[in-house]
Amino acid sequence: NFFFNDTATTEIYTLSLHDALPIYEWIDACIRHFCKDQELLILNVFNGDRLIGIAPLVIRRYKYFGLPVRVVSFIGTTISDRMDFILAGHKEETIGFILDYLMKREAEWDFIDLQEIAEYTGSMKMIERWVNDRKAISITGPTTKCFFIEFDGNKEVLSKRFLKRFNTRFRKVARNSRCDTSRFGFERHTGNDIEAEKLFSDMLMVESHSWKGDRGSGIFSKSDSRSFHSEIFRAFSRNGWLDLSILNLDDRPIAYIYNYLYGQRSCNYSIAYDKRYSKFSPGTLLMFWALKDSPARDISDYDFARGEGLWKSRLTRRFRPHGRVRIFKRGIYPGFLYYMQSRFMPYLKSKKVLYEIWMKIKEFSGWE
Repeated sequence: NFFFNDTATTEIYTLSLHDALPIYEWIDACIRHFCKDQELLILNVFNGDRLIGIAPLVIRRYKYFGLPVRVVSFIGTTISDRMDFILAGHKEETIGFILDYLMKREAEWDFIDLQEIAEYTGSMKMIERWVNDRKAISITGPTTKCFFIEFDGNKEVLSKRFLKRFNTRFRKVARNSRCDTSRFGFERHTGNDIEAEKLFSDMLMVESHSWKGDRGSGIFSKSDSRSFHSEIFRAFSRNGWLDLSILNLDDRPIAYIYNYLYGQRSCNYSIAYDKRYSKFSPGTLLMFWALKDSPARDISDYDFARGEGLWKSRLTRRFRPHGRVRIFKRGIYPGFLYYMQSRFMPYLKSKKVLYEIWMKIKEFSGWE
């Protein structure tokens, strides 16, 4: 009884997601800021007259090993920390139906690349079963870690632990820099009554003086990304979905932690600090402060999102796995791409010098 309505517009998609506003606002903004030269492939799955699934997909064109490719990905790939199909029942059947449909349209793409799928949703296992049943050519992984701290049931213990670490670090900073601690100020902005324009401007200023700003790798470094976050920041602030922490020195912002707030979960998106004040360890100081402050704000889960930075594993050992799967269609060209990823890349990674050279070539060329 399943059938599709697929569209290159967002009309049905908008109607379907009006009750899931954070998802809608995010993906809708992604479409307008990052998909201008890409082909939308938004699939709406119905069972009778009931919508049971949405696949927010796009066919991206870019260079892969320096070769032009057409890749089916989730909308928001590369900028989103967590992605998945949007499902309401019949999950495994719906995912199988979506993948079967994509295979019927294989003339339009070279491979499917689905990333950052949280293990706890069960979608990765369902995709893997589909791959095995169809004997599809695929690469699963690498699995990444999404670290988190769960405060529920441990609020008092964890609050004291991070308060102690914060106080120890704060005293050390003051002693080593001979700086009066009264010059520091900590702010946390949540809810829908924040000064969005000023706070966004503060983040821009901090990042412009950070190492991310110097390298052009910050979330505000490129105009499309800056415009995207400007829109998201304002939309999320209106709806109370922001959790922004700022460290000031003499009333000047020198570090920020930019999070999104979903219920009682605070999800980290970006951290930056002004490198001119690195002697104060502003990023570390602000993180300890935010963590010791979280239980009092009834935050049950502090999610560090994607990225396996060593600093995260020093704060917590708990993580949620995120999966990735690439499905290649049959043919000479896709087969060569599969060989490069499944055979050549593992060999290259085993040769440290060659791999470093390759990564520099990718960075310079803008290849994925």
